[in-house]
Amino acid sequence: MPAGGRRYVPMQVRVAVTGFNAIGGVMLTLALTAFGVLLSGMQIDPANQGGTGYLDFVLFFNAVLFLFPLAMVLVFLGTRVKRGEHWAWLASLVFWAFVGTMAPLLTWLLPAPAVFAIVPVCCAAALVGLLLTPQARTHCADLDD
Repeated sequence: MPAGGRRYVPMQVRVAVTGFNAIGGVMLTLALTAFGVLLSGMQIDPANQGGTGYLDFVLFFNAVLFLFPLAMVLVFLGTRVKRGEHWAWLASLVFWAFVGTMAPLLTWLLPAPAVFAIVPVCCAAALVGLLLTPQARTHCADLDD
């Protein structure tokens, strides 16, 4: 390690970690918005909506609340990848592979617009591509120090 305790972080890792933090911030914002919507005391009559509109609405915002822990995990993994920890690099690859496969599957199962599959898959592919560069792999190599 160089003098001063700082280690050089390759540009690919910095860009990937910035992506982790940006996506985590968006997920956190969505989760907090959903929390606010659920606490707003909505005055809706489910019977007049055919019985399902209100339930779909509440289930959607409850599902969005699950983005909060994922956002925290994402920011945590980003911090650890920047430090060069091999386990975090592997966990990040698994996380983005999960996102890249589950987003299209959920979009297909729940008839949602294609953008809900395309954007997560593109982000996941870009971040996995950055993490698989030789510089990032070397930075996060499992070295027995």
